[in-house]
Amino acid sequence: MHISEAASEAGAPGARPEPDIEPRLLRAFLAVAREGHFGHAASRLRVAQPALSRQVQQLERLLGVELFARTSRGAELTAAGRLIVPEAERALAHNRRIVRTARSAATGRARVLTVSAPLPGPPGGLLSEAVRRFRGSVDDVGVSVIGLDDGEQTAALIDGRADAILTWDRPKRAELAAEVLVEERTSALLAQGHPWADEATMPLALLAEEQILFPLRERSHCWEQLSAAATAAGVGLTSVPTAPSAVPDLVAAGLGVSAVPDSFRFSRYPGVAFVPITGLTGRMSVVWRADDASAEVAGFVAACRAAAHGLAAAHADVWRLPREVRRSADAGRNNVRTVGVPPNRSELRATS
Repeated sequence: MHISEAASEAGAPGARPEPDIEPRLLRAFLAVAREGHFGHAASRLRVAQPALSRQVQQLERLLGVELFARTSRGAELTAAGRLIVPEAERALAHNRRIVRTARSAATGRARVLTVSAPLPGPPGGLLSEAVRRFRGSVDDVGVSVIGLDDGEQTAALIDGRADAILTWDRPKRAELAAEVLVEERTSALLAQGHPWADEATMPLALLAEEQILFPLRERSHCWEQLSAAATAAGVGLTSVPTAPSAVPDLVAAGLGVSAVPDSFRFSRYPGVAFVPITGLTGRMSVVWRADDASAEVAGFVAACRAAAHGLAAAHADVWRLPREVRRSADAGRNNVRTVGVPPNRSELRATS
């Protein structure tokens, strides 16, 4: 898609047509805007830095404004650049929607809703329950689940790579809509032979004595919340960056401990124990673009809401509805069901 509406077509005789803006130029601009550095942005896009610089300069010439102030530390958005960011994000998101719609029409295949969520997720957790309920409510929409680092989710949502995200954060941006779904206990993940492995709960302060194996980049939101709780309690933490899939095996081998959502106990990892950390919980929200009024996204949000109620009812020791959700809930508007019993379609539609 190109962003262009010729001035002459808008009824201004003799006016110079507005330029067509190629999506690749917008992607280059947004990469630099997010990284604050041309070199880092080039690495992210896997292009040579001179080529990226030329693309940004071409966009600046087309628009007739400087988008970045080049500094010794990198690149800072100008006032014009800050105004362009949300417009560029919306343009790329619309471009992707056009491509998806055209491909679906050409192939006759079902439309696809793309969802990003923290992965891996536990069996029977919020993601799997929401997808199961959503698929039970529609016939012609598929679901594609993608795994992104926490820091990439919001950008993916805004630029159209994802239609909805499940996140431990709640982005505060005007172009996004969000709904908090459920609170979940945070547990220490310990080797079975750990001195605290058989305890009912574990104080946060004990993590100060441990090497914490944690996916710092992939689950940055969770680490920020854990760090904030530790700082408030006067506890220092020692982290060891570890890929999410490697954490259970390394903990089972006694090489450290971790902190994970309590629902991970349903994954039945061998050689580990889950001990709830006293007073520590996380909140999962569903987030989508505020200007996306599609029935697919509305249906997925409704499925998430129904799944959250079902999980809180079936496993109150792991999940609970946040206070504001409990306060606003009523039997006629929110259908609380036991996990494992599929809702019928009329019930799912009633929750939206």
